Amino acid sequence: MAAFPQFNRSPQRLPATGVMAGAPAAAWAAAPAASIRRDELFTSTGLFGIEIGPAGTLADQMVELHGFMTPPMLADADYFVLSRSPLPNCPFCVPAVSWPDDIVVVHLRAPGVDPDHSGRAFAARGILEIGESAGPVPGLLSHARLVGALWVEDALVTPLYG
Repeated sequence: MAAFPQFNRSPQRLPATGVMAGAPAAAWAAAPAASIRRDELFTSTGLFGIEIGPAGTLADQMVELHGFMTPPMLADADYFVLSRSPLPNCPFCVPAVSWPDDIVVVHLRAPGVDPDHSGRAFAARGILEIGESAGPVPGLLSHARLVGALWVEDALVTPLYG
């Protein structure tokens, strides 16, 4: 019986951007941001679509948003999708799954999302863009985005189902 090869995979660390390991403390501190909650960003989803809430007044400003990184589509992508609660499967990989309306596409300062981070809680800081926009891959539509973003792992976030 043939043995499977063993791989020792350690996450790459990018010191200036902190993409793989999250933002270094200095970069995170240098990007002060207004913290917003999802219920302030999206007030309703459903039959009449999504409505932007009071946090929409912070468009074009640096904001901080908490959520869960969905499974990245590419290991060295320069973006990831932040969702309200963990998504166990990529909606592009499983035909019966669809993206929630209230996702936020996070465009990073530099490429290199580590696939091991999917389903874990994160805080992301970036410039808030509002309005329906096609994402970096076909079929990925968002109503809000963070651009020029940094992220850190967030142990304080708990899943918000419903």
